[in-house]
Formats: sequence, structure tokens, C-alpha cells
Amino acid sequence: MIPIEDWKWFGLPGHLCIASECRFHMVTQVGKYLISTIGEYVYKGKRTEIGLDRYLETMVFIAGKPCKNKGCLCGMPETSGEEIDDQGYKTAGEAQVGHMKLCWEYANRETLETEKDKT
Repeated sequence: MIPIEDWKWFGLPGHLCIASECRFHMVTQVGKYLISTIGEYVYKGKRTEIGLDRYLETMVFIAGKPCKNKGCLCGMPETSGEEIDDQGYKTAGEAQVGHMKLCWEYANRETLETEKDKT
């Protein structure tokens, strides 16, 4: 299990082309995985779905190289944009719980994959 102390937290949106217009975002790197949750998109003053029957979503990506943009230096990994897992939510509370659930799942998954590679 990758301990929570080794996770990296970022305050920037990690995916979705309209992410800059979303009011909610959480991004966590857990080992080689980047877990990104965004949502609460407001369009023309109205809360708007970002997918079928959801206002927030979490997507999981393989983490790439950290940001080295001299104007930013946030360190958040880039991704190929190809998600390996996703979940949708209707409320911010559900999204927070779902984000953490996927963080713990992938913290455990990376440990299991590492042990499997050793055999």
C-alpha cells in the first residue's frame, strides 16, 4: 500500500477542456497514477452537466513527467489524456468520497502490481 504521506496533492484541474470553468477540482498523484476529479461547471449562470447524468467526475490516468513550465512549476504530471478508470457523481460530497476511494484503490493496486512483478 502506498501510504497517504507519499501521495502528492495538486490544486489545479487535471483534465477536461472546460476545467477552467469548473468550480470543483481535486488532483492526487498516487504512485504512477493521477486521480483527477472536476465538476460543478457553470454555464451562463446555470449548473450544467459535464457528462450523462453527472455534474462531477473522477478520471484516473497514468502519470507522466511533472510540469516544468517556467511560468507555472506546479509539478503536476502530464498525462496522455487516455483514462484508465472513471466515476461520475451528482454532488460535491459524492465526488470527494469517490475521489478518495479511487486514491486508496490505486494506492493498493500499485503495491499489488509491484509484488506481482517480483514473482
